[in-house]
Amino acid sequence: MENRTFTYKLTIKEHHLDTFGHVNNATYLQLYEEARWQLITDNGYGLSTVREKQQGPIILEANLKFMRELRLRQEITIHSQTTEYNAKVGTIKQWMTDADGNVCSEVVMKFGLFDTKNRKIISATKEWLEAIT
Repeated sequence: MENRTFTYKLTIKEHHLDTFGHVNNATYLQLYEEARWQLITDNGYGLSTVREKQQGPIILEANLKFMRELRLRQEITIHSQTTEYNAKVGTIKQWMTDADGNVCSEVVMKFGLFDTKNRKIISATKEWLEAIT
């Protein structure tokens, strides 16, 4: 499956840092989530759609790697690409690069579409697949 790669640029700020002066490990997951929400929002499946349809993204598994530290005021880009989607469960790869193009972190996640009314994972809808692939 060859899907679009979405990019999201941001600057590392003070609230992202830990006592060592680099991005806190848990903050990486927040930054990756921010990029995923921007991706689906830009593709017509933002929070208003999630609320209207009562269907939204759910993360089932995450494998996160740290390769280079990120520090205050660094400009980074988060790249996101859905690599597969089989009925109910998909895989998305995300990675962060610095201004020189070095990969600083990457995560591979299993995710799905969650029916918030019936509280279960459902098969991907056409609209959902259009937003994430």
